[in-house]
Amino acid sequence: MQFDFSEGYPVLETERLIIKRITREHSEDLFVIRSDAESMAFVPRPLAKTIDDVNKWIDECNKLIDSKDMVNFGFFLKETGKIIGIIGYVRMKKEHFRGEIGYICHSKHHRKGYTSEAFDAVVEFGFKVLKFHTIEAVIDATNEKSLGLISKKNGFKLEAQFRDCFYYEGKFCSLNHFCKLNPYE
Repeated sequence: MQFDFSEGYPVLETERLIIKRITREHSEDLFVIRSDAESMAFVPRPLAKTIDDVNKWIDECNKLIDSKDMVNFGFFLKETGKIIGIIGYVRMKKEHFRGEIGYICHSKHHRKGYTSEAFDAVVEFGFKVLKFHTIEAVIDATNEKSLGLISKKNGFKLEAQFRDCFYYEGKFCSLNHFCKLNPYE
């Protein structure tokens, strides 16, 4: 796997998005996403209550990025420069050339294809640049939007469902594990 970002953190570009590292300069716009209950419905983290909550999260992520334990991006509308989502490899098993992708998009931008556009770019980056052999996605079994994104449009295959395996906010959740093999190998 290749994690040499010595020439700068990668910036990806799609038709409508710039996908780049999140910094504290994005805190206010990121707060709008991380404090929105609909956007965070399937993210097992508490809603941000303050900008300081967001800054702590950014600092945690950047520490993991700097130690090469995470690759994380914001996706920004080219048209406005505003961050509308977060995407990246939240867990990596480097010794197995495997990364787990995770993402969130502000609810006001759902069903417009932005997450799919960012997802395609970051999956391609994972296979071609990071040299993952497999990419995994772990999706709440009731998250129909993500299930559609993963299984219908992007060639991920369901590997397993773990029923009631995760307890969060007073309820058990079932998780579907999807995987895609590197098509460039």
